[in-house]
Amino acid sequence: MIPCSKMSLDWASLDKDLVELIGWRVLAGDLQDYASFRAVCSHWTASTVSPRQRGVVDPRFHPRQWMMLPEGHGLYPGHPDLRGFVRFFNLSTGAFVRARLPLLDDHVILDSIDGLLLLHRDHDTAIRLLHPFTGDVAEFPPLASLLPQIEFPHSYNEQTKRTGLMSVIASVAVGSTGTITVMLAFDLLHHVAYATTGDQRWTLFAWKIEPLLNPVSFQGKLYAMQMICKEIQKFYIYQINPPNQDAAEEQSHLPLPVKIAECPMEKFLYTLNFVECCSQLLLVAYNGSSRSKLIIYRLADLVSGKFEPVTSIGNHTLFVDERALCVSFSPNKGSKNLPSMPPNSIICLNNWPLNPDPEQSSHFEQYDLDTGIWSPASDGNIFQRPPPSPHTLIHHIFTCCHRKYWNKGLMFCVETEPFWLVKEELRYGA
Repeated sequence: MIPCSKMSLDWASLDKDLVELIGWRVLAGDLQDYASFRAVCSHWTASTVSPRQRGVVDPRFHPRQWMMLPEGHGLYPGHPDLRGFVRFFNLSTGAFVRARLPLLDDHVILDSIDGLLLLHRDHDTAIRLLHPFTGDVAEFPPLASLLPQIEFPHSYNEQTKRTGLMSVIASVAVGSTGTITVMLAFDLLHHVAYATTGDQRWTLFAWKIEPLLNPVSFQGKLYAMQMICKEIQKFYIYQINPPNQDAAEEQSHLPLPVKIAECPMEKFLYTLNFVECCSQLLLVAYNGSSRSKLIIYRLADLVSGKFEPVTSIGNHTLFVDERALCVSFSPNKGSKNLPSMPPNSIICLNNWPLNPDPEQSSHFEQYDLDTGIWSPASDGNIFQRPPPSPHTLIHHIFTCCHRKYWNKGLMFCVETEPFWLVKEELRYGA
C-alpha cells in the first residue's frame, strides 16, 4: 500500500460519473456553489449539467435561497443608475451577487418564487418567469386575459381592476415532462387563476375563497386561510393544488381547494403569516388578544389536529409581515456590513392595540422565543419619513416582506406611500 503522504491526486482526472454525483450534492446546497464547482476545470464543466436553458424547467436549478435586495433611495430594478444590474443576497449564507437583468427596462417584478422572478411586461401585461442567474425565461399569457372572466364590483374602475390583478402571490410547479404551471392568488379579489407555458390565456378557477387570507407558495402549491364567522370561531386552512401538468383538464374538472385543517380561534387569535423554514411550513401568530407573545405552529401538526407550539427554530430568524422569510446565516466575525441575525427570533411590526396612534402603538421589534422578550429590531424609527440612512440589513430584509416597497427600490416606512416614479399608468397597483 502506498502511504497517503506519497499519494498525489489529480482532481481533474476524476471519473466523470463521480464528478457528476459530487456536482448534484453541491447543487443541493446552493446554485452559486454549483456554478463555482463547474468552473474548477474544463473536465468538471463537461462532466456536469449546465444550468442554462434548464434554469426554470428543472426545479433543481431554482435559486431558492436567493432574494432580490431592495436598494432604497428610489432605485427600482431597471433604474438607469443601476446600469441593468440587480443585487441579490443569500438567506442562508449572507452572500451578495450582482446579476445583469436587461428585461427590467420594460418589466415590473410582481413576486419571487423559489428565487425566480415573476415579471409583468408593461405594454401588453404578458407574464414571464425569469431565472435571474441563468437568464432563462418562461412565457405566460397576458394578465389582461383575466378581465372578461372576473365579475368586478360596480364600484371598480380601470385602476382598481388593475390593482386587484397586479396584487398577486404566485406558485410554480413543474411537471415530469417539463411543463410549467403558475398559479396566481389574487388576495384582494379572493380568486386564483392558473396558466401553463404555451397557453393563450389565464384560466380562472370557478370557486372563490372569501376572504382569502395570507396565501403563500410552498412546494408548488398554494396555502391560504379563511376566517369563519364569529359564531363558529374557527380558521380554515386550504391547500390549493395546480391542475395536472401532464394531462389536459377541462374547467369542470379543475381541482377544488382542499380544506386540510380547522383551527379554533382561541389557539391563535391574531395570525401573522405562513413562513417556510427547514422545508416545513410554519404559522406564526399571537397567543391572544394581549398580543404579548408570539407562537409558532407546524402546518403538519395542525393538519393532524395537534396544537403544540414549536419552542425553537434554532439559528433561524423569521421576518414576518405581508410576506415571510426565514434567514439563517451567521456572518463572519468582525463584519460591519453583515450584522448577526438574532437566532431563534421573530422580527415583525409588533402591534399594541390599546393606543390609537399607530406610531405609538406599533413598534419594529424582535421577539426572542427563548425568553419571550420583545426588543427593538434595529436603530431608528421606521415610521419616520424618510427612514434613517444608511439602512441596516435587518431593515432591507424586512422591506422584502412588502412587495410594493421591495419592487420600487423603496425602504419600508409606514408613512411612505409606495408609488411608481415611472410608468405609473402601466404599473398601477403593482
